[in-house]
Amino acid sequence: MATTAIDSTRVERPRDVRTLLARCMKVGRPAMIWGPPGIGKSELIAEIGVETNRPVIDMRLLLLEPTDIKGIPYFDPETKTMKWAQPADLPTETFLSNAILFLDEINAAAPSVQAAAYQLILNRRVGEYHLPPGVSMVCAGNRDSDKGVTYRMPSPLANRLVHIEMGCNFEDWQKWAINNRVHADVVGFLSHHKQKLFTFDSKSPDKAFATPRSWFFVSQLVSDDLAESMNTSLVAGSVGGGLATEFAQHRKVASKMPKPEDVLL
Repeated sequence: MATTAIDSTRVERPRDVRTLLARCMKVGRPAMIWGPPGIGKSELIAEIGVETNRPVIDMRLLLLEPTDIKGIPYFDPETKTMKWAQPADLPTETFLSNAILFLDEINAAAPSVQAAAYQLILNRRVGEYHLPPGVSMVCAGNRDSDKGVTYRMPSPLANRLVHIEMGCNFEDWQKWAINNRVHADVVGFLSHHKQKLFTFDSKSPDKAFATPRSWFFVSQLVSDDLAESMNTSLVAGSVGGGLATEFAQHRKVASKMPKPEDVLL
């Protein structure tokens, strides 16, 4: 399976990716976000939509057929010609005309699906459908080195996109975690072990590994109502056995520390 090379010398933190995307959208230039799994590429686009009061049309191309983008052909008895029925998910001049069209996992989609997306990105049209002028396009996908299923991106399509590689940054994640009420034990543990926010290694056979996404799973799963052994099993299933043991020790120590509100009273 062929690969798509990208410039790995510039890896942007999520905060800066947000700024770069804002500029691309302002001038109407489609962008492609590259990055490993679980670092929050999709969540970043959703947050931008909320912040800018723009609807996000999230199309996971890996799950689509070409007709989901191009539409289904039908015979028009009036003109006696074949036409294409427009897909209901795509925006029109009267429906979501200021949307952000997010084509996620574009390089994991089958070549036939990529071909339909290719025409939409290059020409802002596919078949008889035209993308409204107010719609912004953003693509995303994992790198070829991330053990995911990927197909080579055609050079004309790659040349049409602004390529941005997104990395993991603890300070950006910490701010997000506090605002989204991530479990205090998760924030506390990672504040002392910043490098363990992201431990993905494409060469490792481990099924569970630490990413911002899997630590969020830990935040949802861990509970004082469960036996600590059960908590450890859930954490191990999310971020791996080694980190689960370290996290359990952190929780044990943290549980004996006085609460700030008790000290201040």
